[in-house]
Amino acid sequence: MTTAAKQLDYVVQLEIDIDCEELLDAIGLPYEQSEDDDTQNVVTIRMPHEEYKEYITDNIVFEQCNEQHIANALLNAELSEYTTKATIYKPNGDVISFS
Repeated sequence: MTTAAKQLDYVVQLEIDIDCEELLDAIGLPYEQSEDDDTQNVVTIRMPHEEYKEYITDNIVFEQCNEQHIANALLNAELSEYTTKATIYKPNGDVISFS
């Protein structure tokens, strides 16, 4: 994949309470400790436009949206309960954040 194609992806970062490390490990989801808050792990998901549309645009009403709705759509209901922040980096440079 070329660098230009990678830049067209949406990037979603979910901050999840560090107490959920075992759940993240159990489903094999990669994460790293937050640089800003040592009580949070960050899960980064890269999504092409089609996936973003399927999981986010088609399933979430932004007027009623929060970080837990996004985590539920991308991960699962249990992890969504421990999600404290969701940030979406759009290909055009815009950033949408829920916390």
